[in-house]
Amino acid sequence: MSDYPMQGGCACGAVRFTLLGPPVSIQHCHCEQCRKISGEFTSTGAIIPRRFLVIEGAENLGRYRTSPSFERQFCRTCSCYLFAYEDSEADLMYFAPATIDGGRHPGHPPGSESHIYLRSKCEWEQVADDLPKYEAASPDEIVTDLQRTEGI
Repeated sequence: MSDYPMQGGCACGAVRFTLLGPPVSIQHCHCEQCRKISGEFTSTGAIIPRRFLVIEGAENLGRYRTSPSFERQFCRTCSCYLFAYEDSEADLMYFAPATIDGGRHPGHPPGSESHIYLRSKCEWEQVADDLPKYEAASPDEIVTDLQRTEGI
Protein backbone atom coordinates (compact mmCIF):
# COMPACT_ATOMS: atom_id res chain seq x y z
CA MET A 1 0.00 0.00 0.00
CA SER A 2 1.24 3.49 -0.82
CA ASP A 3 1.61 6.26 1.73
CA TYR A 4 0.26 9.75 1.15
CA PRO A 5 0.99 12.53 0.58
CA MET A 6 3.13 11.54 -2.40
CA GLN A 7 4.96 13.99 -4.69
CA GLY A 8 5.83 14.13 -8.36
CA GLY A 9 6.48 16.54 -11.17
CA CYS A 10 7.96 17.27 -14.55
CA ALA A 11 11.56 16.67 -15.63
CA CYS A 12 12.73 20.26 -15.01
CA GLY A 13 10.88 20.78 -11.72
CA ALA A 14 8.86 23.81 -12.84
CA VAL A 15 5.58 21.97 -12.18
CA ARG A 16 5.17 19.83 -9.06
CA PHE A 17 2.19 17.99 -7.65
CA THR A 18 1.14 16.30 -4.45
CA LEU A 19 -1.21 13.33 -4.31
CA LEU A 20 -3.34 13.32 -1.17
CA GLY A 21 -4.91 9.93 -1.91
CA PRO A 22 -4.90 7.11 -4.45
CA PRO A 23 -6.10 7.15 -8.02
CA VAL A 24 -9.25 5.13 -8.70
CA SER A 25 -7.83 3.50 -11.85
CA ILE A 26 -5.00 3.44 -14.37
CA GLN A 27 -5.55 3.31 -18.14
CA HIS A 28 -2.89 2.56 -20.75
CA CYS A 29 -4.33 4.16 -23.89
CA HIS A 30 -3.19 2.90 -27.30
CA CYS A 31 -5.25 5.29 -29.46
CA GLU A 32 -3.51 7.13 -32.29
CA GLN A 33 -4.03 10.50 -30.59
CA CYS A 34 -2.26 9.36 -27.40
CA ARG A 35 0.52 7.68 -29.37
CA LYS A 36 1.19 10.85 -31.35
CA ILE A 37 1.10 13.08 -28.25
CA SER A 38 3.48 10.87 -26.27
CA GLY A 39 5.63 9.44 -29.06
CA GLU A 40 5.23 6.06 -27.33
CA PHE A 41 3.02 2.98 -27.74
CA THR A 42 0.75 4.17 -24.94
CA SER A 43 -0.11 7.17 -22.85
CA THR A 44 -0.79 6.10 -19.28
CA GLY A 45 -3.26 8.07 -17.23
CA ALA A 46 -4.19 7.64 -13.59
CA ILE A 47 -7.72 8.81 -12.80
CA ILE A 48 -7.89 10.63 -9.49
CA PRO A 49 -10.46 12.74 -7.66
CA ARG A 50 -9.44 16.39 -8.16
CA ARG A 51 -9.58 16.91 -4.41
CA PHE A 52 -6.63 14.45 -4.08
CA LEU A 53 -4.37 16.46 -6.44
CA VAL A 54 -2.55 19.67 -5.50
CA ILE A 55 -0.58 21.36 -8.31
CA GLU A 56 2.29 23.80 -7.76
CA GLY A 57 3.64 25.82 -10.69
CA ALA A 58 0.35 25.65 -12.60
CA GLU A 59 1.25 28.94 -14.28
CA ASN A 60 3.90 26.97 -16.21
CA LEU A 61 1.36 24.52 -17.66
CA GLY A 62 0.66 24.63 -21.36
CA ARG A 63 -2.67 23.36 -22.60
CA TYR A 64 -3.69 21.45 -25.69
CA ARG A 65 -7.19 20.26 -26.56
CA THR A 66 -7.05 16.92 -28.35
CA SER A 67 -10.83 17.04 -28.75
CA PRO A 68 -13.48 19.66 -27.99
CA SER A 69 -14.00 18.14 -24.52
CA PHE A 70 -10.52 16.78 -23.56
CA GLU A 71 -7.61 18.95 -22.47
CA ARG A 72 -4.02 17.83 -21.86
CA GLN A 73 -1.60 19.86 -19.75
CA PHE A 74 2.17 19.81 -20.04
CA CYS A 75 5.16 21.74 -18.67
CA ARG A 76 5.95 24.68 -20.95
CA THR A 77 9.66 24.42 -20.11
CA CYS A 78 10.45 20.71 -20.58
CA SER A 79 7.28 19.58 -22.44
CA CYS A 80 6.56 16.79 -19.94
CA TYR A 81 2.93 15.62 -20.17
CA LEU A 82 1.45 15.75 -16.66
CA PHE A 83 -2.34 16.15 -16.51
CA ALA A 84 -5.53 15.91 -18.51
CA TYR A 85 -9.25 16.15 -17.94
CA GLU A 86 -12.55 15.51 -19.63
CA ASP A 87 -14.95 18.48 -19.42
CA SER A 88 -17.83 16.16 -18.48
CA GLU A 89 -15.91 14.71 -15.50
CA ALA A 90 -15.70 17.79 -13.27
CA ASP A 91 -14.59 15.86 -10.17
CA LEU A 92 -11.89 13.78 -11.87
CA MET A 93 -8.42 14.50 -13.24
CA TYR A 94 -5.90 12.35 -15.10
CA PHE A 95 -2.23 12.52 -14.18
CA ALA A 96 0.82 10.75 -15.63
CA PRO A 97 1.73 8.21 -12.91
CA ALA A 98 5.27 7.69 -14.24
CA THR A 99 6.02 11.26 -13.07
CA ILE A 100 5.69 10.31 -9.37
CA ASP A 101 9.03 10.84 -7.65
CA GLY A 102 11.15 7.71 -7.32
CA GLY A 103 8.83 5.65 -9.53
CA ARG A 104 6.60 4.83 -6.58
CA HIS A 105 3.41 2.82 -7.04
CA PRO A 106 0.51 5.29 -7.23
CA GLY A 107 -1.68 3.13 -4.96
CA HIS A 108 -4.61 2.37 -7.28
CA PRO A 109 -6.79 -0.58 -6.21
CA PRO A 110 -5.95 -4.06 -7.52
CA GLY A 111 -7.93 -4.87 -10.66
CA SER A 112 -8.37 -1.22 -11.66
CA GLU A 113 -5.68 -1.07 -14.37
CA SER A 114 -6.39 -1.78 -18.04
CA HIS A 115 -5.37 -1.26 -21.67
CA ILE A 116 -7.81 0.74 -23.79
CA TYR A 117 -8.20 1.43 -27.53
CA LEU A 118 -6.25 -1.65 -28.55
CA ARG A 119 -7.97 -1.52 -31.95
CA SER A 120 -5.75 1.53 -32.64
CA LYS A 121 -2.41 0.17 -31.42
CA CYS A 122 0.64 0.02 -33.67
CA GLU A 123 0.51 -3.11 -35.79
CA TRP A 124 3.90 -4.28 -34.46
CA GLU A 125 3.17 -3.57 -30.78
CA GLN A 126 2.74 -6.63 -28.56
CA VAL A 127 0.69 -6.35 -25.37
CA ALA A 128 1.64 -9.43 -23.38
CA ASP A 129 0.58 -8.65 -19.81
CA ASP A 130 -2.49 -9.98 -17.99
CA LEU A 131 -4.30 -6.67 -17.57
CA PRO A 132 -7.86 -6.34 -18.94
CA LYS A 133 -7.84 -5.25 -22.57
CA TYR A 134 -10.52 -3.27 -24.41
CA GLU A 135 -10.76 -2.58 -28.14
CA ALA A 136 -12.21 0.87 -27.39
CA ALA A 137 -12.77 2.75 -24.12
CA SER A 138 -13.08 0.81 -20.91
CA PRO A 139 -16.72 0.27 -20.01
CA ASP A 140 -18.15 3.39 -18.40
CA GLU A 141 -19.31 1.37 -15.41
CA ILE A 142 -15.68 0.87 -14.28
CA VAL A 143 -15.20 4.55 -13.49
CA THR A 144 -18.85 5.06 -12.54
CA ASP A 145 -18.74 2.24 -9.97
CA LEU A 146 -15.48 3.58 -8.59
CA GLN A 147 -16.98 7.06 -8.39
CA ARG A 148 -19.91 5.70 -6.39
CA THR A 149 -17.68 3.60 -4.14
CA GLU A 150 -15.23 6.42 -3.50
CA GLY A 151 -17.95 9.06 -3.14
CA ILE A 152 -16.47 11.13 -5.98
